[in-house]
Amino acid sequence: MLSTQAAVVANRLGSVIDGKLVRTKISTPLGSMIAVADDAALFLLEFENRVALTGELRRLERNFGLIGSGGNTVLEMLISQLDDYFAGESADFQIPTTQHGTVFEESVWRALRQIPLGQTRSYGDIAEVIGQPAKSREVGQANGANKISLVVPCHRVIGSDGSLVGYGGGIWRKKWLLDHERRYAWTSFEHS
Repeated sequence: MLSTQAAVVANRLGSVIDGKLVRTKISTPLGSMIAVADDAALFLLEFENRVALTGELRRLERNFGLIGSGGNTVLEMLISQLDDYFAGESADFQIPTTQHGTVFEESVWRALRQIPLGQTRSYGDIAEVIGQPAKSREVGQANGANKISLVVPCHRVIGSDGSLVGYGGGIWRKKWLLDHERRYAWTSFEHS
């Protein structure tokens, strides 16, 4: 028998999909990314060499069936917005997303999307924002469980001492992304 929390997640997983999931590979200056979406929302955006990617794809297939290759409107929007992001033209990701986690994880992911471009927050800062000030460690775990890199900007979360820690795409990518965003935060992106 499923726990109450697992049953809630399973129910959400079973009722979300509008159409067939498709995946595509997207080239970026930081390496290839894999994106998975249906006709309504983005389910996953991860760097291709992330160790956890295979497991994430299996989980999606277990819950939604086989993932086809190809494209759809959501993926076309994503590619266009990623091109703008990496060109320094816009960081305004207006992609509908679907992530399935615990209530706590989902509150963390919502808070991540509120971190302003060119800025960072500590795990403790996010814990405060979501009203759970004693749960900075759990915020770190939820941050690591984010499956929609860049769009849900988990790379903007740093250690309490300002150090770059804990990014599934690699610390070198986290540094690159933060430098990129700081470079454009007060110029091109502010007009998005």
